[in-house]
Amino acid sequence: MISPCPRYSPTGKDCPKLPPGESLDYSMSSPLGYNEPLCKHTTPWPTPAAEWTAGQSVTVKLAPGGAPHGGGHCQFSLSYDGGKTFVVLHEILG
Repeated sequence: MISPCPRYSPTGKDCPKLPPGESLDYSMSSPLGYNEPLCKHTTPWPTPAAEWTAGQSVTVKLAPGGAPHGGGHCQFSLSYDGGKTFVVLHEILG
């Protein structure tokens, strides 16, 4: 995904500054390991990646090429509380 900026994305558009001590994730489309959490990054950004009003349309831009691992779990979610919890808007189980 390119826009809105996914957490820790090296290719995201208009991304906020990373939290102190964190680095970009250059393997975002790689599958997670067997015992890894579903969300690789749990430290929220100091500022929101984007803000919307309820009912507002949002355009999502995906990176070309898709995921090289040929399937798996993909989730589009957002947080109402600064990254403490997330609400799933769309999910694909492959």
